[in-house]
Amino acid sequence: MLCQLKSCSKCQGDLILDGDEWRCWQCGRHYYPRRSAEALRDLLLETRRESNAVPSQAERPQSRPPRRRATRSLRDVNSRIAARDRSDRRWWLKNMEIVRHLDEGKSVKEISSLVGRGQRQVRIVRERLYDMRSTKAPELLAG
Repeated sequence: MLCQLKSCSKCQGDLILDGDEWRCWQCGRHYYPRRSAEALRDLLLETRRESNAVPSQAERPQSRPPRRRATRSLRDVNSRIAARDRSDRRWWLKNMEIVRHLDEGKSVKEISSLVGRGQRQVRIVRERLYDMRSTKAPELLAG
């Protein structure tokens, strides 16, 4: 490991050779090596060769026509609404017992022992009920 003492222009710290660049040990600033004019010319020619070798999108032959953007049909939207309604019904059937116990005012710990599900699952059901109540309240007031 090579070290140059007090060479960082920012903090006057020590520089350490990190690969092909110098890095300040104290502040982490990088000092990249200066390239010679010949090395810069070679790098420029190499990048030009690479850009000429790869044809642009316009120059490539079209193997297939461009894709049309898919539009959503009404039937697809209706199926998503129906799927959401089915999912909600399944959720209510699955969690009806927990909802009943929550309505009775039992604690989460009691409900989890009665139903045989974890306390976290009972809390999730309770939070979803709170969310439903908060979203339904403005609708009831407006309607």
